Amino acid sequence: MTQRTPGIWLAATFILIVVIALSSLGFWQLQRMAQKQQRLDSITEKQQKETVGLLTALQLNDPRDVDVNFTGNVDNQHLILVDNQVVDSQVGFDVIAPVLTNVGWILVNFGWVAAPNLTRTLPIVEVAAGESHLRGKISEPSLNPFVRDPASVNQTFPALVQQVSVPRIQQMLDRKLQPYVIELTGEDSVFLRRYTPVVMPPEKHLGYAIQWFALAVAAVVVGGLAIVKKESSHE
Repeated sequence: MTQRTPGIWLAATFILIVVIALSSLGFWQLQRMAQKQQRLDSITEKQQKETVGLLTALQLNDPRDVDVNFTGNVDNQHLILVDNQVVDSQVGFDVIAPVLTNVGWILVNFGWVAAPNLTRTLPIVEVAAGESHLRGKISEPSLNPFVRDPASVNQTFPALVQQVSVPRIQQMLDRKLQPYVIELTGEDSVFLRRYTPVVMPPEKHLGYAIQWFALAVAAVVVGGLAIVKKESSHE
């Protein structure tokens, strides 16, 4: 019986680790696909229901994607511009303002405006102050751990941020905020409004899963052939 060399055992162990890692990524993509499909089903169900008030919506177990209409006082002295928002290959900003409502302060996304130029010049944006009747969808901001936001808590307004972090904006404004953002809907002469709660469809996650599993199979085939060839050379 031919005794396998330590190098072959090491190669087999490495291939096994690679296959496990690739397969794990594949299963993670399948999990994401299922989550996205559940979210889409939930959105479809909520779209079939009538518009509700903000207080009623926030009492739901999952208020995301619920269509709400409400009245609030807009604070246009503390606008927040979300940087690097791309629409049709053009860079711009999402314009967010705190609004005082019957559930307290909540952030409202008034929409997107294009950047004035390719430098970091901030756009001049006007949002009407005072009491306004608003309608939109409830969203829950998600943070990208790879995005570093250099924005200071003590800064002038409009404040430039890289992503919407409710706890951080609370510190900047020194006021309690609801943990959601209202994405205004409907056409506007100044702001472009787009509500895209699911950016990547479930089918794309399935495609990525297939790619990861295919790479795992390829690693087994290529690695196995390499080990067989190495064993043959030692006989």
